[in-house]
Amino acid sequence: MNQTQLQLPFSLQPLFDFVGQVTGGSPNAFIILIAALKILLILGGLLQVIPFIILFERKIIGWIQDRPGPNRAGPFGVLHGILDGVKLFFKEEIMPKGVDKVLYLMAPSLVVVPAFLALCLVPIGPIIQGKHLNLLVNFLRLDPAMVGSNGVISQIPMAVTNPNIGILYVLAITSMGVYGITLAGWSSNNKWSLLGGIRASAQMVSYEITLSLAILSIILISGSLNLYDIIETQRGGFWNWNILAAPVAFILFVIAMFAETNRLPFDLAEAEAELTGGFHTEYSSMRFALFFLGEYVNMVIVAGMCTTLFLGGFYGPIQIETIPLAVFNGGWDGLASQMSQIPSIITILASYLLGPMVIFPAKISFFIFLFIFARATLPRLRYDQLMSLGWKKLLPIGLINLVLTAIAVAIDLVYRAGLPGGLESNQHMTLAAKLILGFVTLALFLGWDLLVFSPKRRRQLTTEYQNLERGPDHPAQALAQ
Repeated sequence: MNQTQLQLPFSLQPLFDFVGQVTGGSPNAFIILIAALKILLILGGLLQVIPFIILFERKIIGWIQDRPGPNRAGPFGVLHGILDGVKLFFKEEIMPKGVDKVLYLMAPSLVVVPAFLALCLVPIGPIIQGKHLNLLVNFLRLDPAMVGSNGVISQIPMAVTNPNIGILYVLAITSMGVYGITLAGWSSNNKWSLLGGIRASAQMVSYEITLSLAILSIILISGSLNLYDIIETQRGGFWNWNILAAPVAFILFVIAMFAETNRLPFDLAEAEAELTGGFHTEYSSMRFALFFLGEYVNMVIVAGMCTTLFLGGFYGPIQIETIPLAVFNGGWDGLASQMSQIPSIITILASYLLGPMVIFPAKISFFIFLFIFARATLPRLRYDQLMSLGWKKLLPIGLINLVLTAIAVAIDLVYRAGLPGGLESNQHMTLAAKLILGFVTLALFLGWDLLVFSPKRRRQLTTEYQNLERGPDHPAQALAQ
């Protein structure tokens, strides 16, 4: 049966050849232009979504507190976040006397820029390669020697870039954000801002250790630093997700990501009741908006990283394999006679777009809701409680969990080496080893909480309340006097 080949009525190859004259060749031009397109779609799309995340947050908090929330600006208040941005853009910028102007002006960008740079590595969709890449090349009428399964460029990831040490890059670039917060507090010439900056630096350094220990457990299980490789080890269904193999690491990561983003109950760097506005007290207009933007971008990043490391990334709970698409042989004019092939095209588009447009955003939305729910329900911790939790509780748990994970991975390596084909044919950790590891670590964690932590915490609270009642500053004692 004659089949048609879907093609554009014009070729895009001359565009890449023209740009390649100044970029060192057509393949370089293709990489640069495709990266620019992905930046426009991913980062530009996020900027459009953040106002609605803010609206979603205020609606959820209003729902939890039994009040309407934003409901005046536009239908159901949908313009509220957008108008907030417009208001901040037109507000007057005030620079207090005595500030360090260079650092004061630089600090907001040091918060926002690393956040966007880290977002460039989050894999929101699969890698286009093989027959499907050839189909794309045929559709765009490109040179197969430049892009294709046998070309210079043999794959196109749905991330701006895909380095082999992607997880290390994300950790390194996100740790730069603390410099912006600390410098903002120091350069503002305000004691409340300085206290907020000091709190933020100590908090982020403390909880980055816990975050790194949780990530190291996933690196041991997957055997790779590449984010796409980590996702690939979770392919096949929710029973392969790392949350089942490393539930304790997942709990540690979730707690640490609240602290890393300065969200309640760990928002000690802002703490309006104590520090007025914290590190950004002296900022207004668009500079304050940049801090606001950086916070929400960081929320999306840590939610995306948690999804990538523990919840299978862009893969759904049940794996839907890509259905091969027939390769068309005719021209554009013969398309009308081959409309029966359109369902196959829709199937391919769905297999590549379902992850980045539905599954991955849905998982991120869950964590965004978790951030919002915690803000509306949990009280702020004291600073000593924050440090005690990070250094005395989470750090030992993370170290013990890492050691147990390393032992389990070593035993699994020995087992897989004895299987037919050895480690070359059995590259990923077996499902049975993952489930046993997850069960053992979770059981130990829950047992420690039930037998040690909870009773100790109850005794501590009882002692604190008894001492409070006996103190001269207690309201009952003051009335008695």
